Amino acid sequence: MNFTAATFASSRPPVSDAWAFDPEDVPEHRRHFVPYYGDASWSLLALTENPSQADDIIHWKWFPNTYRETFRHAAWALINHPLPDIHIAKHGAPMRAKLSGGRILKAVNQWSVFAEWLVKQGVPSLAAVTAEDLTEFAHHLGKIKGLSRNTAGSYLLALSRLHYYGDPYLLPADRLVEPPWIREGQDDYLPAASSKGENVAEPITPATMGPLLVWALRFVELFAPDILAAHAERRRLHAAADVLNVPIIPGCDAGLQSFLADLEAKEAPIPVADWNPRIPLSPAALFLSAKTGCPVRKVHQVMRKPHWRAYIKDHHEPAMLTTPVTATLGGQPWHEPFEFYRSSTLVKHLTTACFIVISYLTGMRTGEVLALQTGCCPDLGSDETVAKRHLIYGPALDDDPVSTDGEDDQGPVMVHGRQFKGARDAGGNHDSAGAVRPPWVAVPQVINAVRVLEALGPGDGLLFAAEVHDPRLPERRSSRSLAYATMANRLSSFIEWVNDYAAVHGRSSEAIPPDPYGAIGARRFRRTLAWHIARRPGGLVALAVQYGHMRTLISEGYAARSRGGIRDLLDFETARTVAETLSDINEALQNGEGVSGPAARRLIHAAVTEHQRFGGMITTTRQARNLLADPTLNVFENDEALLLCNYDRAKALCHPSRGGSDDTPSLDRCRSACANIARTDHHTERMTAAAQNLRVQASSPLVPEPLAERLRSKAEHLEELADQHRAGRIILEQREAE
Repeated sequence: MNFTAATFASSRPPVSDAWAFDPEDVPEHRRHFVPYYGDASWSLLALTENPSQADDIIHWKWFPNTYRETFRHAAWALINHPLPDIHIAKHGAPMRAKLSGGRILKAVNQWSVFAEWLVKQGVPSLAAVTAEDLTEFAHHLGKIKGLSRNTAGSYLLALSRLHYYGDPYLLPADRLVEPPWIREGQDDYLPAASSKGENVAEPITPATMGPLLVWALRFVELFAPDILAAHAERRRLHAAADVLNVPIIPGCDAGLQSFLADLEAKEAPIPVADWNPRIPLSPAALFLSAKTGCPVRKVHQVMRKPHWRAYIKDHHEPAMLTTPVTATLGGQPWHEPFEFYRSSTLVKHLTTACFIVISYLTGMRTGEVLALQTGCCPDLGSDETVAKRHLIYGPALDDDPVSTDGEDDQGPVMVHGRQFKGARDAGGNHDSAGAVRPPWVAVPQVINAVRVLEALGPGDGLLFAAEVHDPRLPERRSSRSLAYATMANRLSSFIEWVNDYAAVHGRSSEAIPPDPYGAIGARRFRRTLAWHIARRPGGLVALAVQYGHMRTLISEGYAARSRGGIRDLLDFETARTVAETLSDINEALQNGEGVSGPAARRLIHAAVTEHQRFGGMITTTRQARNLLADPTLNVFENDEALLLCNYDRAKALCHPSRGGSDDTPSLDRCRSACANIARTDHHTERMTAAAQNLRVQASSPLVPEPLAERLRSKAEHLEELADQHRAGRIILEQREAE
């Protein structure tokens, strides 16, 4: 901000009709959000360039009258002035010179809690607050309010910042005494540290994620053409009605009168706005306007006449579009003919389905998904030299670095995208415009979702533009995307629609069950992808792409980032899986169970070593790295093949070349002769049960003999493997005796 020295030196608050912050220092398209100093509420939307940022608003009614103007002035200083370096140095990384809009709102919220507490304590002003009062407030946060250590620490940091802004910017009566934790450290003023490790957000369970992804893909790849066609027809009708929004002139209702007379002669129904027996009938005015060329206001006038009000009571139907339903599900049309006033709901669900597919199958953070723009995924073209994979690029900004493969005609321009988490400017403060990042690698299902969103939009701008997908209050939604909360609500609505649809159409087995860990928030997809890649590498993503393949794609998509990003998340989940598997094996060994196979002794050693070093618990990224760095602990379970892989790259038959640097096995390509295989008694029990089940199937008179023979052959093979295990199993006592 451009302030004079006199402005910095002044401790007087601005006048009520002054700007709360300088409009010249915010993006031009957001200047109309800048509030006046005396406004009852301050929107902070002008302070950010992140399209998915929520509209953070400070409401001054949060503060008691005694302290309202004091904290209004403090908030003004917080927004407009950087914190001097001398104060930043006292706190290190947690303290920044300037805060983002979201953190400003958080700090002011915390100040309001402090102000309410001061009123209850009978403290008349900030200048009257003592160090003992601050100590008591810190005790109140932990013991009375029960806040976690991290949350309580953020309160103390906010009060430290309030103190620092006092001398240069606030009146003497509004200056806070130095909090004791600045000199003594925060440890004695905070609750005890919790035992929670990293990544406390739970992944979406497979029972929920599976059908959720299936239905999202159905929308994107099966239902989308019908929904887009209906949406295009609806937009054409809206446009036709908008053109007729002119002053009413005599005879402008001729088309409507002719249309209604024809319906009456046939005793045909009149389209209504919403077919619902529980609400009063309302004529489909906009629909009739577009169909007959009569202005909407005139339609309302005509339909209010007693004759048509009486006729419509017994002759009405929904306003139907002419778009045909072409897609089928289970051999039947997937939907009834589309209604004009309800097709927008399907568009919302289609948008939500695109969000699910992109979020889950790329590993992007929610803010990165919502910041994607039209053109983010250019066509590959027909050049055989182009790699057969798609890249998704973020929004192009004027200062983005651009690179090419030589001359202009030798390759596509690579415009880097944006990531918002951890983005810092040259001064180390949050950069709301985001930081440059490489493109994402995308599978075909993601490309289809991007193409659908591009078809829904106006041709440029954000894929999830709020003015397109949530056009309420368009003046506040320009250049913004759908918000996190909006996406969370739409995810809930999508699941509700699917379950209602499944119940009505006899597909209850395909319903989306509730997740035991709560609502499906937008932020959980990234964690879920990492969980599935690490724990279900033989499963399928997007009905075709193996999780093992997804690990490669996702890792490559984030390979050039300075921060670990999802690769750290993948490693964390992989390490947790390995630790839990080895812990279970160690417990089984202690209970006298045995292990067999070429890698049996290596597996026993790995189980004992992991138990001694980690105890089956991985709670931090550092522990995950340490576990994965030990090649002797790389143990992966293959549920499909009923075995464990004690992975050694040099011995792996799943990688024929065995000369690369793969750090995980391809469990979908396990070979029975591989030297990395080991089995436990538990695997043998499952083999025996599976063999019995196969023999039961083979004995059925309904099974053709060639198939029955194959089932018996498979059962014999499983029984042979079980016999081999029992003959060669090693138990822990036997190994120790050797």
